[in-house]
Amino acid sequence: MKKWYTAEYLKGKMLKTAVVVIFAVSGLVCSTGCEPDSSAGRVSLGRADDALGAYLASEVHIVGLTEIAPVSAGPWQGKLKIYVDLMDTFGCRVKSPGLFRFELYEFVPRSSEPKGKRIFFPPDIDLTDATENNKHWRDFLRAYQFELPLNFSPRPDESFVLEITFTTSRGSRLRDTFQLRYESK
Repeated sequence: MKKWYTAEYLKGKMLKTAVVVIFAVSGLVCSTGCEPDSSAGRVSLGRADDALGAYLASEVHIVGLTEIAPVSAGPWQGKLKIYVDLMDTFGCRVKSPGLFRFELYEFVPRSSEPKGKRIFFPPDIDLTDATENNKHWRDFLRAYQFELPLNFSPRPDESFVLEITFTTSRGSRLRDTFQLRYESK
């Protein structure tokens, strides 16, 4: 009669148990995967309803430094120097890709609609390219600066309405207007 506790019997039993444990562990590892959670390091594209959407441009403002400046002392040549703030939902200035459109109108005093005839309409400025965007960004101001040559000669103390439209990379349009007065120096 064979005893169940002999060395050979126990050795065979341990080998079978080890094989079963190895297959069980490898099956468990294969079913759960060896990779980390795929959502752990995922960055959102910044839709308006998620956390990063709050940091996208949500307002545009023309800064008070904006002016019409003469370039030379001879025949009048001038440029429109425009400074623009883009603000996120927290009211902080941000740098953002997008398309800038500037329009200059005659100012109509004592009117519910101060924008008169459009007198200056330069081509849109596309700042979706990082290098081009950086050319106009002034980090010390946390604002964009644009210098556009004017194709007309304003009269001293003449007023204008500057309108800016900023189209974000998501397609939303942000607008601001600013009353501007040319003062000859």
